[in-house]
Amino acid sequence: MSGPDPSDLGDRIAKAQAKREERAKRDERQRKNSVNTPASMALRYSSELVAAVVVGVGLGLLIDHFAKSSPWGLLVMMGFGMAAGIRNLMRAAKQLTEEAQKAADTPEPTDEKT
Repeated sequence: MSGPDPSDLGDRIAKAQAKREERAKRDERQRKNSVNTPASMALRYSSELVAAVVVGVGLGLLIDHFAKSSPWGLLVMMGFGMAAGIRNLMRAAKQLTEEAQKAADTPEPTDEKT
């Protein structure tokens, strides 16, 4: 019964360790260069929501000023702003999820045939 050569074992272990270290370094670089860090996602979500509400409130105040219908323009437009903000959040979450799935679905290149 002939098996793998014992003198070859050290070389195979060294290759496997080098490959594992290379993969760990590559994963760390990808993690550092990733645009979708939790902080960036939180900043994007909050800015989407705040911007939509601010625009809604601003338009509501303008409507109230010119139509003399205070506070109804503000209340209605603030509601529309909140709805638009939530819609933007859903759209951003869907986009980021699709990007993450696309990145996870790409196969890793292999140097060695197993």
